[in-house]
Amino acid sequence: MSDWIEISIPSLRGKEQKYLQECVETNFVSSVGPFVNKFENLLAKDIGLMENQTVVTSSGSAALQLGLLALGVKPNDLVIVPSYTFIATANAVSHTGAKPWILDTEMQNLTIDPKKLDKELELRTFKQNGFSFHKDTKQKIACIIPVHVFGSPPDIEVIKLIAEKYSIPILLDSACGIGSKYRGKKLGQNKLSGIISFNGNKTITSGSGGVFYSSEQIIVDKVRHLSSTAKCSNKYEHDEIGYNHRMSNIQAALGLAQLEQLEKIVQEKKIIHQNYKNEFNNLKQCNLISDPPWGESSHWLNAILIKKSNSKNIEKLIQKLKSYRIRANYFWKPLHLQKPYKNNLQAKLDSLNDIQERILILPSSPKLNRTDQSKVIEIIKSFFK
Repeated sequence: MSDWIEISIPSLRGKEQKYLQECVETNFVSSVGPFVNKFENLLAKDIGLMENQTVVTSSGSAALQLGLLALGVKPNDLVIVPSYTFIATANAVSHTGAKPWILDTEMQNLTIDPKKLDKELELRTFKQNGFSFHKDTKQKIACIIPVHVFGSPPDIEVIKLIAEKYSIPILLDSACGIGSKYRGKKLGQNKLSGIISFNGNKTITSGSGGVFYSSEQIIVDKVRHLSSTAKCSNKYEHDEIGYNHRMSNIQAALGLAQLEQLEKIVQEKKIIHQNYKNEFNNLKQCNLISDPPWGESSHWLNAILIKKSNSKNIEKLIQKLKSYRIRANYFWKPLHLQKPYKNNLQAKLDSLNDIQERILILPSSPKLNRTDQSKVIEIIKSFFK
């Protein structure tokens, strides 16, 4: 085992080995097997949905792409994406043939800014035949993708009102949102479609994988159909172009064992976050990204936002922590600065131009012990003295 204090590693301490052994012994190792259904059903229950309202997939990105297609996104449509997100959000849009329209975030929690979203839509769009179109490009606005950042929910109800005003569907990129709540509601209780990622560094993991969820059964059924190569009979008939985006029984077995521990893992992450919050509360050089006023974060990752006057010190701080065998790192580069998307349609995003030089991701693994966390805290506090 590594003696490094890592940023985010899985907590494999439940029935992972037992379930994986069962997969091997029964030969259910592909996308057919009992753990797929068990994982889907327990996921649905955990996020506040009914059975058959979740579809597990090979990745969170695959779930996002399938969700966009099921919501009717077509080539050359526009899909609104916040600039501060992992590039996979925009890539999923591009894989449908649509184009990301990159908008701004609020600076407190770094989720999409509803006020700026509303203003941009008011200034840049027109309605025709029940849909919204961009005034300059005449492209249809086919979807809005709000993102859970570090596990914090965006202001969903406000965004829903804006989306309804302009007749635009919403697909939540809650890749790191499992365990979060918006005004006391779990992910599935918000009456929106969305996705969760189970990548190796997420709150719970299936190694690689994701899930699409929705309370609208017709959309769920469409995603399930597309994820299975759009096969419609045992004679290998396919009624449209589908995808092989299914999750394997092995992945689902690992995911199920993890999901059974979710409540404990989230509670551990909340304690870790509270420790950081208590210790960094009086630091003037940076702010800890914490729960938004409208909800509870899952605290997938803990991050400090370093003030502009101190931003040049971030590399020195990373190296100092590294000298003590502590991992800490930069995070996402905004979409509007990424080579594939820098020429895309976008709002004025100057406030995010230096964000990557100001965000530092801290050790957040659920089994991070108090002694190791105290070590991280003391080094950061001494650095800013």
